[in-house]
Amino acid sequence: MILYFLLISANSYEVPNMFYVFQLQWPGTICLLNNCQNDNLGSYSGKTWAIHGLWPSATTKASGNQCSELEFCTNNKFNPKLLSQKTQNELDAAWVGFYNPTINFRGHEWNKHGSCWDENDDLVPQYPGLTPQEEYFQTALQLWRQYNIYQILIKANIKPDSSNQYNTDDIKKAITSAVQTDIQFLCTKDSNNKMYLVSVSFCFNEQYKTISCPCPVFGGIPCGKNRNEKVYYPEY
Repeated sequence: MILYFLLISANSYEVPNMFYVFQLQWPGTICLLNNCQNDNLGSYSGKTWAIHGLWPSATTKASGNQCSELEFCTNNKFNPKLLSQKTQNELDAAWVGFYNPTINFRGHEWNKHGSCWDENDDLVPQYPGLTPQEEYFQTALQLWRQYNIYQILIKANIKPDSSNQYNTDDIKKAITSAVQTDIQFLCTKDSNNKMYLVSVSFCFNEQYKTISCPCPVFGGIPCGKNRNEKVYYPEY
């Protein structure tokens, strides 16, 4: 078991050696393999990758590359009424449930991960009355706007295509060149054993500068580690 010295106040949660994992997911793959519902799509356009989550994590120096994903750190439960209408509208284009009720998805992400986020790590402008939940979701939205994976791939002539496979080397080269750090892919398979790209993850320090993720990211089939792997990047 990894033990941390916790610094917790009414307005902050912090452990030593914190970093953030930011994961974006491709809805073309998600909705190909799951039953996406119109009620859960918000105003998603199909022209961006969607936010899966912003996940506080930490390393232990003693163990080198051992990491812990911080979970359920405070009792500050998700309350959508604490989000401004502006933030809710922006989230409807970027962070929706697809095949799960959106409100449940956002609540899960806040309760499990956002409750561990250190709001002293400011990325968004501060103003009186800014709640931790508003700031957390706005932080994720700012990163989503800054790192537009869909447009990065379009510029590299990599467009969603349900019929043809892409080389993960080409996808990785385009994204790493833009975000200036290593990235991690996760894939999934369909019933015919076809491999589909489902998410890309990269990491930030507490100043939101990109860093190489200290540890593997879980939640799917790791892909893109070997040269010349082929994956589908399907149309939405």
